[in-house]
Amino acid sequence: MNVNDPYLRHLFDGDPVFNVYNKEATNLSVGAPGPDLLKHCVEMLNKSTRHRMEEEEKEGKYYLFQYGTTAGLWECRDELAKFLSRRYGNSVMREHLILTCGASHGLQLLLNTILSPNGVIFVEEVTYMIALDAFKQFPLIKIVTVPMKDDVVDLDAFEKIVAEEKTKGNYFLNDQKIFWAMFYTIPIFHNPTGMTLSPDQCKRLVEIARNNSIVVACDDVYNLLYYGQGLPPRRLFSYDDPKDTNYKGGNIVSNCSFSKILAPAIRFGWLECSPRVVNIVKTS
Repeated sequence: MNVNDPYLRHLFDGDPVFNVYNKEATNLSVGAPGPDLLKHCVEMLNKSTRHRMEEEEKEGKYYLFQYGTTAGLWECRDELAKFLSRRYGNSVMREHLILTCGASHGLQLLLNTILSPNGVIFVEEVTYMIALDAFKQFPLIKIVTVPMKDDVVDLDAFEKIVAEEKTKGNYFLNDQKIFWAMFYTIPIFHNPTGMTLSPDQCKRLVEIARNNSIVVACDDVYNLLYYGQGLPPRRLFSYDDPKDTNYKGGNIVSNCSFSKILAPAIRFGWLECSPRVVNIVKTS
C-alpha cells in the first residue's frame, strides 16, 4: 500500500479555496492567519528564545529540557494566568490551567479522561467540522444534534433533549469518568455563525449543565480575537462561580490555544478547569 505524501509547505498549500497565501483575494474561508500577520512571529520568537536560553544558562540546571510536570511548566502556567487575567479582565488561576499541544489535543484529553465511554456528546446543528471528526473516533459515544435559534444554541430545546437522553442510557461512571455527557460549543464568536451567547444565556447554560451533571466543553480559541472597545465578552467558564450556592464542583471547561492569536505551528494551548477536572486530567 502506498502513502499519498505530496510536497506541501502548509495545510492549505495548493487548495484553490482555503489557500491563505493567494494574494488575489482576502480569504475568509478558513480560520488561519496570513503571512502579513505571521511575519511578526519571527522577531517575537527570536527575542523570547534568546531570553529563555540565557536564563537557562544562568541557572545551569536546564530544567526546560527535562521531562516536565503533567500540568505543564509552573512558570509558564503562572505567566499564562497573568496574561489571560489581563486580557479577560477576569481572574485566571494558575492551578486551574493545564497546558496542551493545542485545542484539538485539549478536546482529546477531555474525551479520554472525564467523559463516560458510552456517554453522549451534544453538538449544535451547525458546528466546527474538525470537532465532529474527533468525536467519531469514539464509536460507543452517541452524538446528538441540538437545534439553534438566532444562530446560537436553542436552550429550551437543549434542556428538553438533555433530559430525554439522561434517562435512556446506563452510562459507565466512576471516580474519573464523572460526566455522562458533554456539550461541545463555541459560546464566544461562534464558528461558523459568528454569534456570541448573551450573559443571560450563559447563566442558563451553566444551570442546565449543573442540574444534569454534564460538562460543557467550550472551544474558546476565538475569545481574544476581539476588536471592540474594552474587554471581550466573558468566557462561559467565569459564570460557573464556586461562590454560587448551587455550584456543583465545576461543569465548564475552557479549551483554548495560541493558534489564532500567535501562530498555529506553535501547537500550544491550555485547558482551564475546575480543581476536580484538573486532578483527573493530571493523573491521566
